[in-house]
Amino acid sequence: MPKLRFARAAEAVAGMELSPEAKALMAPNAGTAALLKALIAAELYADAIRLLGMALPRREAVWWGCLAARGALPPEPKPADIAALEAAEAWVYRPTEENRRACFAPAEAMGFETACAYAALAAFWSGGSLAPPDAAVVVPPGDGLTGTAAAAAVLIAAAAVPKEVLARQRATLVQALDIANGGSGMVGGGKVAGDKAG
Repeated sequence: MPKLRFARAAEAVAGMELSPEAKALMAPNAGTAALLKALIAAELYADAIRLLGMALPRREAVWWGCLAARGALPPEPKPADIAALEAAEAWVYRPTEENRRACFAPAEAMGFETACAYAALAAFWSGGSLAPPDAAVVVPPGDGLTGTAAAAAVLIAAAAVPKEVLARQRATLVQALDIANGGSGMVGGGKVAGDKAG
């Protein structure tokens, strides 16, 4: 997977909360791809999603969050959710400082609670400063913030239909693996398995 930021799993999971089952699968000096494969084989999909959120480059992680969030939209989504999602997608297509900053307000408008809000937050946390634009001080985001928010977007989107959570998590992992291998993630039409939304 050429797009992974970390070759070693220990670097990718630094500061992450893994389940005890996932920790038990992590061999000393394991590669990120090997741990990911083991997590998927063990059906520890939530851990695999968190790992991929951290391991993908920021732009790719945000795009994955956007794909999952868009795939889980209800037939009549809230306008504020659409605004957050479109802001995040705009940053993916053109990762400028202006587009990054434009992601915060729509994420805040959704109370930082929805998949779309987390996709926008992932973009906002991708770089620059977290302080207001006119602040004299620069507050850089932590290295893992984008990956954490992108994974949250994916997990929230997968939970949109509770009885389909595992199938939806599997579908999003297929998207992420495609992205990690240089693809667009638009496998299966870019929709989460079992989703009726367009």
